[in-house]
Amino acid sequence: MPANDGKQCGLASCNEPAAALLEGRSVCRGHFISVCYARLEGYAELQRERRLGEMAADSVRRFIHECVRQADEIEHATRHLDNLERARLLDIVLWATEVGRRLRRSPRKAASIPIQLTLEEPGRGWVEDTRTLLLSRHGALVECGHRAKPGDTIRMLRLDTAKQASARVAWIGPRESEQREMAIEFLEEQNFWELDWDAAELAGDAFW
Repeated sequence: MPANDGKQCGLASCNEPAAALLEGRSVCRGHFISVCYARLEGYAELQRERRLGEMAADSVRRFIHECVRQADEIEHATRHLDNLERARLLDIVLWATEVGRRLRRSPRKAASIPIQLTLEEPGRGWVEDTRTLLLSRHGALVECGHRAKPGDTIRMLRLDTAKQASARVAWIGPRESEQREMAIEFLEEQNFWELDWDAAELAGDAFW
């Protein structure tokens, strides 16, 4: 069973055991499948109507990554799956992969920039000096050794330029060491990294 063993589904009044962690919330297999289908159907509709902007596309990519990873984990780690559940999990992986393939990719640059992250939350605040791993127009992938959760507001300070911005925690990777990867999105800042993103896109820089 995935890492949510012992927990209950966090949706509605469901008392089923949790089978996955989706966007920071524990969900049972049934709710995982229904939520993924609903979200993928909505994303596919936005794609058909060409109403999926760059910021929305970034959010979709993160959900798709999480959706595929968790569906694969459930399928491989859960005993006694019936044929219908197994078929639905496989369908989710294939559908999510197809939706992701159709998304417009925005440029990402690999760069290690010294930064300071601050979480100002009563009872669990912290300050950490760390570095970036990847940069985007609207955020970054960074290393973080402290506890945070999707939706938290983080204050970022560039230690090289003293520039500051507020950002939202969008995704947190699994902890494999003292540090883990964390994706953040700026709340307002338009070009925090002071890069020519149009030129980067034309140059075919790395994608995140």
